[in-house]
Amino acid sequence: LLRYQVQEDNTLQITMSDTVLSFGSASSHKIVKPSKKTIVGIAFKNEEDGGISVAKIRDNGLAARSGIRVGDRVQEINGVSMENKSSSDAANLIRESHGDVIITAMSVEEIFSEMEVEEDVTEKGNKWFPDEAALSSFPLGFVIVVLQVVAAYVIFTYFDYGSVGDFTTQQYIIYRDIMVMLLLGFGYLMTFLEKYGLGAVGFTMLLTVLNMECNLLMEGYFTNNFTISMDSIINAEFSAAALLISFGALIGRASPLMMVMISIVEALFYAINKVYIVFGHINAEDVGGTITIHMFGAYFGLACASTLGPLKKEFASNNSASRVSDVFSLIGTTLLWVYWPSFVGATETGVPANEMHCLNNTIMALIGSTGATFLLSQYLNEGKFDAVHVQNSTLAGGVAIGATARLAMGPGMAFLVGSLAGLVSVLGYFYSSPFLEAKYNIFDTCGVGNLHGYPSVLGGLLSILLVYLNSDAEFLNYAVGSQSLMQLSAVVATLAVSIVTGLVSGLMFLRSGNYFDDVPDYDDAVWWTDVE
Repeated sequence: LLRYQVQEDNTLQITMSDTVLSFGSASSHKIVKPSKKTIVGIAFKNEEDGGISVAKIRDNGLAARSGIRVGDRVQEINGVSMENKSSSDAANLIRESHGDVIITAMSVEEIFSEMEVEEDVTEKGNKWFPDEAALSSFPLGFVIVVLQVVAAYVIFTYFDYGSVGDFTTQQYIIYRDIMVMLLLGFGYLMTFLEKYGLGAVGFTMLLTVLNMECNLLMEGYFTNNFTISMDSIINAEFSAAALLISFGALIGRASPLMMVMISIVEALFYAINKVYIVFGHINAEDVGGTITIHMFGAYFGLACASTLGPLKKEFASNNSASRVSDVFSLIGTTLLWVYWPSFVGATETGVPANEMHCLNNTIMALIGSTGATFLLSQYLNEGKFDAVHVQNSTLAGGVAIGATARLAMGPGMAFLVGSLAGLVSVLGYFYSSPFLEAKYNIFDTCGVGNLHGYPSVLGGLLSILLVYLNSDAEFLNYAVGSQSLMQLSAVVATLAVSIVTGLVSGLMFLRSGNYFDDVPDYDDAVWWTDVE
């Protein structure tokens, strides 16, 4: 029988049969824990004699930095004796502590660490997870600081205000409407994740701002237009919209550091596709961003998601919704629905006829997709409505109509486009998402392929026909037939660019060493303080 006992002089006495072995005094290990939710990276186990020892330590975690080692016998935690305590008690005491955490432990020679002891399997709630937030803090802060400094220098040195004569209050109203869509609409739409509401709204704000900074610099350089005007700011909002669409495919699985890197590189690839390819070399019609924003953002995000691989089964239950989270998500849906016409007609405020067509066609398309969504959702679910369909597919009409919104196609045609988009979107959620997950391990958290991907392809393909039927529109860049060919070219080129750049970006930034396989997905507690 092997028995451990800590003496009054802090020495460890080990008794085996009639032999008594003594070791040196216990030592204290200090861990600085900024908040209760900070994970220190240590696990305990119960020993046969009733004591507690260190079972596991995460490399480079807070505990590892303190000098404590696997096998050390824990004597006290913050002055609380661990005598007659369990490993669960020790884990809970660590979890509830913040500030300086002092662990007094006794080192045991390696020969005794190999002795067989009976472990107590602790409940899942006591499992420790690597402190990814602490480990990624410096690189995340470094990237943000570098971006802020570079942006400040370039804007201070090269940029100036736009012309006062070009400013209108109506442009500011458009800016405000789009910002409501980005921060509140997209943010709350993604709060359907029961345990990731803070991440949905909070990270949406961070990524929107960083991506807008990058777009101002990149599009300014690509277009040789170094002015800060309402037009350039609205264009930056369009870039952020594409990013947030991609974020929907990755939310909950990609860390903040990963998403910040994605926001930077996507701003670059988005600007290249928009400035040089779709509106440059091809010169396609896409006033509302069906191709340049929705299609690019969706397939860039899906390509990134494919590099993350299968969803870890242990955390699959976190990817779930509750009645409350679904209601918050529906608030985001309604905000997007109301402000979507402003998004589509944002660039046409100076041309009344074009603006009228954009607004009316978008409203009719949204009406069509909403009706189609409720119709098909209850049909596929035996008379009941699926909240996921209503939260997303009702908006599909706004996605599909963007490429042709300023054409005088007639309200009936706009209604038909929206209805088709709604049907395609619901079918995507019902059939395509399960297929992609099972067959290709592509886990699209928010279903952006169904809300933005399929409807944007539909809208892009329908634009081939609609520009042919409305070939007399003065703003089209090519003669009848040629414009249709350019629409097809824009669709093919955008799909190719978004998928290839998304794959490259995902392989570069989403499979890095900062990604820990045992970090919970879809859990605010990993990244936010004081989360219950």
